[in-house]
Amino acid sequence: MEEKINEYLKQNKTDEFKNLLFSIIDEKQLKDSDVYKKAGIDRKMFSKIRCVHHYIPKKNNVIKLCLSLSLDLDQTNQLLASAGYQLSTNNNFDLIIRYFIEKGIYDFDLINDYLYAFQCTVLN
Repeated sequence: MEEKINEYLKQNKTDEFKNLLFSIIDEKQLKDSDVYKKAGIDRKMFSKIRCVHHYIPKKNNVIKLCLSLSLDLDQTNQLLASAGYQLSTNNNFDLIIRYFIEKGIYDFDLINDYLYAFQCTVLN
């Protein structure tokens, strides 16, 4: 049974959050500092993502990273899933984030305006 479970894990496990995040940053040829500054994440937390094995930031911060990288909805869902999160379809915050990503709008101020207008937590 253990062999079968190991095989199953090997076939179904996706990239770790950290590996996926940094492969996207490298693929887009961005500097780490540009990404974390645009996302409004401090250098200390970003360093923790890079250096601490299996560290997962809060969902809000993962979403900010997705927006700062201008990821499409599939890429956003993939990065969120690698961190154990998802955009739900019964939550105004998640739906507003989804809406802006689907429209290709990554302006934090504009997104925060609408999150606030719909009484949701803003991306701070």
